Amino acid sequence: MRSKRLPLLLYLASAREAHHTAVAPALAAGAERAGWAFELYYDDLRGGRHFGGGDPDTAAHGQAAGSLVAGGRHVDQLLWLATAYELFALGDPDSILWPAVEAAGGEALVRSLDPAEVFAAAFDRLGQPLPSTALVLDASPQGNLKLVVAPYLYPAFFVGEPALGMDVRGGEHVRRDLERLGVEEFRGLYLEPARAAQFSDGLDWLDGDAAGKTYASLTASVANRHAAWGRGVLLGDPDLVAAQLPKACRLRLLPLYGRPQTAALERATELVANGEEPVYGRQYDDQDFFTLARLGRGLQVVDPTPPLDAAHRVRERIPDPPRPLWDTEPGDAQLEEWANEGTVLVTLLFWSGMLRELDCLPRLIDLVAATGLRGGLVITTATIEYAAGSSLPLLAVPPERGGVFGLLEPLLGCTGHGVAAETLLPAGSLASSLRSAQSTSADRLPAGIAPRGWWPLLDAPLVAHRSRRIEWRSRRPIVRFTARAPLERSRDDVLAHASGDLRSRVGRAVRGSKLEMFFEARRPFDDSRPGSIDEAVAEAVCAAGFSYMWSKASFGRPRVVFRRGEFVALPFTAGNWDGWSPFYTAAAPVDVTSAERRLLRAGRPGWLATTIDSPLWTLPGELLEHGTGLFRIAELVARGGRTGRLINVTPHVVARYARLLDERRLERRDG
Repeated sequence: MRSKRLPLLLYLASAREAHHTAVAPALAAGAERAGWAFELYYDDLRGGRHFGGGDPDTAAHGQAAGSLVAGGRHVDQLLWLATAYELFALGDPDSILWPAVEAAGGEALVRSLDPAEVFAAAFDRLGQPLPSTALVLDASPQGNLKLVVAPYLYPAFFVGEPALGMDVRGGEHVRRDLERLGVEEFRGLYLEPARAAQFSDGLDWLDGDAAGKTYASLTASVANRHAAWGRGVLLGDPDLVAAQLPKACRLRLLPLYGRPQTAALERATELVANGEEPVYGRQYDDQDFFTLARLGRGLQVVDPTPPLDAAHRVRERIPDPPRPLWDTEPGDAQLEEWANEGTVLVTLLFWSGMLRELDCLPRLIDLVAATGLRGGLVITTATIEYAAGSSLPLLAVPPERGGVFGLLEPLLGCTGHGVAAETLLPAGSLASSLRSAQSTSADRLPAGIAPRGWWPLLDAPLVAHRSRRIEWRSRRPIVRFTARAPLERSRDDVLAHASGDLRSRVGRAVRGSKLEMFFEARRPFDDSRPGSIDEAVAEAVCAAGFSYMWSKASFGRPRVVFRRGEFVALPFTAGNWDGWSPFYTAAAPVDVTSAERRLLRAGRPGWLATTIDSPLWTLPGELLEHGTGLFRIAELVARGGRTGRLINVTPHVVARYARLLDERRLERRDG
């Protein structure tokens, strides 16, 4: 018998519409009081590209807005919600999701941009009385730093008495319409005095001012004010926070942001450390992963785009595999034979563990199905919880039926819930997080495909490394230059500085020319490399029940770097030090073939393993430009390298092989 569907209030708007950051939290709070779920979707120009950090205001238009609408299957995701929810939609009459709402049998409450019409329809359907107070926000840039404040003020709608919301730019007609609904008091939050003074008939109360504040100081102040309400943290720029409002409300996430974001984290250390794992948001740069680790938290990266938060409740059944996983792997006798012959095994690990990277899953699964590649898929619990409709069940379906069972092995990454520099986590926090993640995985995945391996961001402390100004990478010389340190400043300041700076003018001349491919900014981790493995990290992974792990230590050497009984830690042996992020990745087929030559020349058994940073290749916008390059790497590995002498296996088989080789090494030493 089908369970009763939960009612869901769906707010549709444009990301550039004036009132949405004031209307949405009022609707979310009303839905919560009524016991309904809440979701929103903002139409926007989206590039479908990987946004790796920095100030989104200075990115190309659409670059930081998340996945493409068609490639990200935004309409399909709404239809999936209808399997678990009864939809009640309202808002922008031009929203692209209205046809999907109708197809899903949803009810249209009102198609209007007018806040009063939206509130009247919503609160009537929710069965809630209309509040007599309205909070007046400002979603336009304020102060010397042009701060967009309104998206960070949503906690105010969940504490104290119920309230409606409007933007200060709404004018007299919006005020009058709200008064006709029964609003008697208008309270301003963080409004510039000049704008507050211009509000029709004045404000009854004004609290807060953005003047003289940075994003870090303002958001830390807001978060600390509402600490009693909060349970976790949402870390990000205004567009990101506005789009992730449903998640923030459901999980009671307090908003923080800074340029860089470490400035905000340092002002709210207690809130972060005492909050729930993980922190949601996106990195300003990878130093966020280090700062959060010291506070005992990982970061689960999201974009201002689906997956829709309500999808966490949509549970798609993942079938039991048709046979034990052992039946898809070579037996112990085969491993012994390969070791005797000096065989080198090869595998790829596809990092795709963030919520913003769910769009990668169908492309990766298709890649494996099309090439016959054997490799690993690095995920987190968020991948499992939000992956309804993302092809995840195909991990348990045999290739002869179109799936990738036995070809693509799931592994858990980092804290299991998010990303952090694991070696910096406080004692006990990694083990606790991994046990929690293992429990979630066991609840959602059949035993036949439960993760047995673990992938780290950084399981070894970084040590100093002297990098060269000119180096060779993927068969071309790269000249590195030092970029300026990030400052918290407005987009206008950035552009004005760039336009009048000689160095910037030279840079613009190089960009867009054939010379651009030979220049690259000096990266944050160019002068560092992983040292020896942190045994405390390895012990925590072993204690969490994994049978093996990968390590950033001892790169290039196919030799076990830590062992505890049957548990082994294995180094990567191919790829380049990323530099932007602290891990090794493959960027071209030559990264595989160069390691192939080195390992085969040694004449000893071993393994060739490297990570593929999937969002750089398989997010919808990236796929259009880079997809064929990834296909060439996968095809090369699947056929055994350039020589055909490599044997392509899953990461678990490499771990078994490593144990065998380590036991032989120990026997020779003892003998």
